[in-house]
Amino acid sequence: MTRKDALLYQNARFYEAFERSSIEMMEEIWSDSSAVRCIHPGWSIVEGRQAVLESWLRIFEGEVRMKVALRNVRADVYGNIGIVVLQEEVHYTSGKLSNTGSVMATNIFEHDGRDWKLIHHHGSPTVVVEEQEGENFHYN
Repeated sequence: MTRKDALLYQNARFYEAFERSSIEMMEEIWSDSSAVRCIHPGWSIVEGRQAVLESWLRIFEGEVRMKVALRNVRADVYGNIGIVVLQEEVHYTSGKLSNTGSVMATNIFEHDGRDWKLIHHHGSPTVVVEEQEGENFHYN
């Protein structure tokens, strides 16, 4: 298995932990590094391994269950740093209510000599802009 394949495997494990609401799996995936950071969609930055794991526990303890489909996954390896950029299509369910949303995410991993460990996750909701007659909306 190449280093890039191993990176993609560990990234997939992160989303498996997310879908399973498994704090034990999250503990295995996240680094012990002091550089650990996480930005959940709509949240402020969470800093430090313990605070990041506690943020995931808060999410997992909620009533909302999520399934995530990964789209447009791009991975690059730069020495002992791996960066994965992708689109998360998240299907949320809570009781009889359900919804689907799109999140752009960046996951940064550091290779610890044995495995890729997550040091940074950033998810931002995707803004959907519908075209209307007249001017088009563009980001510059």
